[in-house]
Amino acid sequence: MHQLVQDYSQRSSLHHELHARPPIALWPEERVCSQAFLVSGQEEREMQVHWINQLMASTPEASRLASSPGYKLIQMAEPPARLLLRWELHGEFSTLCLFCQASTKDHNHDWSTSRQLLLQDFQLLLNNLGHPIPKNGFQNRIAATDLVIRPGPRVEDAAALSPLFSGNTLIGSSILGSLNAQVWTDLQLDSGGFVRLLVQHQGIGSRQAGRVAQRLIDTDTYRMMSMLSLPHAKSLSEPLKRAENELSHWANEMAQHQASQPENEATPHEQLLNGLSSLASKVEDWISMHGLRFTASEAYSELVRRALTELKETPITGVQTLSEFMDRRFEPAMRTCRWTQRRLRELSDRVSRMTQILRTRIEFMTERQNQALLASMNRRAQMQLKLQQTVEGLSLVVLTYYSVGIIQYLAKGAREMGVAVPIDLITAVAVPIIAIALLLALRQARKRFSVD
Repeated sequence: MHQLVQDYSQRSSLHHELHARPPIALWPEERVCSQAFLVSGQEEREMQVHWINQLMASTPEASRLASSPGYKLIQMAEPPARLLLRWELHGEFSTLCLFCQASTKDHNHDWSTSRQLLLQDFQLLLNNLGHPIPKNGFQNRIAATDLVIRPGPRVEDAAALSPLFSGNTLIGSSILGSLNAQVWTDLQLDSGGFVRLLVQHQGIGSRQAGRVAQRLIDTDTYRMMSMLSLPHAKSLSEPLKRAENELSHWANEMAQHQASQPENEATPHEQLLNGLSSLASKVEDWISMHGLRFTASEAYSELVRRALTELKETPITGVQTLSEFMDRRFEPAMRTCRWTQRRLRELSDRVSRMTQILRTRIEFMTERQNQALLASMNRRAQMQLKLQQTVEGLSLVVLTYYSVGIIQYLAKGAREMGVAVPIDLITAVAVPIIAIALLLALRQARKRFSVD
């Protein structure tokens, strides 16, 4: 049948984004090793994509469980020792995660040793396929999580599990809003640089176990990504304090100058403007260097809070929950970052306001000077007009004098020729006539120039 409606060109990709990273169904007894690596440039990103694509091409089609540009899921080994590899590429980091369905009882003896054996077997498998992990493509590890999921009874005393975590103080809770599953961890780095987590349950769904594993891994990964902004916040502490003091100094200088200096004194204003402009450039440089890091940290910390909320923790008597631990240990660092970001924004706003006030004052002073200059020019123009009128009056007298003289010479010449001419009478009559004629001519010329 003829299709009447045409889909948007990216509708399919946008729709399938809902299913791009589905939770992996886990067995009741599972080992999950996840590592996150910072991706510092396009070269590393392309190297990872090339490696995972080659690995996908060298494995049977049936083992390629999921594939999208930033997500690959490969079954590296068949049950009963099923081994899954998941690769994810995010904006700033990528993750390699192994899901091993096998007996995890050996971790009771040496958790780190059993994990090392698992990673060695995985490396050997990759070497046999001819595609070992490129060292230059996966470096700058930022997070590593070793999660064990196993069936077992509820544990009410944290001391019973403490030997599994080298005797460290444990954090734990019941999760999923029920008493059927517990999570335990010390949130310490072991000898291999991994954070160890134990989920002990009395029967939970495979998809439910997958979601729990993903939330716990997200909590640790996004926690570390959030902490990347803490060194930036600490490095800005003293510079921000000096900048705030400098801004207070310029504010005091502006207030004192406005109170004590005359309005037409522009040099101190120029010094203030130069100082504020230099400070504004410095603050904007800090915002451009660190602002994106603080914004990313805020987004990552929100993901941590969401992941902990979705675990639906219930306290175990005498044991601190993950949420409580994060509120007391992780949130202060995030508050430091948020406060530093707020200080940057407020300092930038204050510098902008002071600069605008100073510019307004300078513009006001310039306007007053312009008005004074225009008034002075107007007075000079009036003086020139009066002087010009005076000159015009003198010019009228001079022109009348010379014109009458010419007429008098003409009359004398006529008498010499024998014509009886009354010279004195002609001279007397010519004076007012010529003066009036010249006056009318000057007025006519003035009118013509004013119209033009």
